[in-house]
Amino acid sequence: MSETSDEFELAVEWLRYAKRIVAFTGAGISAESGIATFRDDAGIWEQFPPERFATWDGLLETLESRPDELAAFLLAVLEPIAEAQPNPAHKALAELERHRDVTVVTQNVDGLHRLAGNAVVKEIHGTLFEVVTLGGRFVRLIDREELRRIVRQLHAVRAEGSQTQALLTTIEPLIGMDANDAYRPKLVLFGDELSEPDWSDSLAAGRECDLVISVGTSGEVYPAAMLPLQARDAGARVLVIDPTVGRNANVWLKSKASETLPKLVRRAFG
Repeated sequence: MSETSDEFELAVEWLRYAKRIVAFTGAGISAESGIATFRDDAGIWEQFPPERFATWDGLLETLESRPDELAAFLLAVLEPIAEAQPNPAHKALAELERHRDVTVVTQNVDGLHRLAGNAVVKEIHGTLFEVVTLGGRFVRLIDREELRRIVRQLHAVRAEGSQTQALLTTIEPLIGMDANDAYRPKLVLFGDELSEPDWSDSLAAGRECDLVISVGTSGEVYPAAMLPLQARDAGARVLVIDPTVGRNANVWLKSKASETLPKLVRRAFG
């Protein structure tokens, strides 16, 4: 994306004059940090069918019948997140927060926006780093080093044959039973409601903002995809930064977020 294009210059102007900004992010922004997407042609769901791996019932059934496949799925999801670091797009959104009122609304569960430095982050699909009971009561936080330890143990379990009990012991920091209740990561899987109060807070931020920056999301996953549409109906502009999809955009910058977002922020506030 040329820094002298009309679309780029218009996006810079929008950033400069916006008072409240919602950054709406999806898997594409984290793909540039090495985290595989779920829905693309080579995504996670191509290898691990969602009917078995995207619902709690399906995961429990796979644990009982094919623990080896569950271990492979957990490694495919957990290892990239455990090792990932924020890329320049994440860091640009954190820098933007120094200049404007920014609410990050993310469909990602990888915690990279917080790691990059954004303070106001609404995780509408939940987070891998918080453990809750089945009823939603907070249990504990998981840090990245603990997640790395789980990944190392999962590799050992797979090498030894992925027995159900060994797998359960390995993932006990994330999933298990305590004296009072069962617990699991605070994740939104297929059929679950979006995470609250994050979703309600996100809709409120969308109604009050004057600019939505949509990064790395297809705009096809509902109800999350409602947010930029509702914001636009309330009078906000929608800037989409994505190399392949420009759905619902007033302006579409057809480029990688890690290249374009830092340039936008520097040009607007440098």
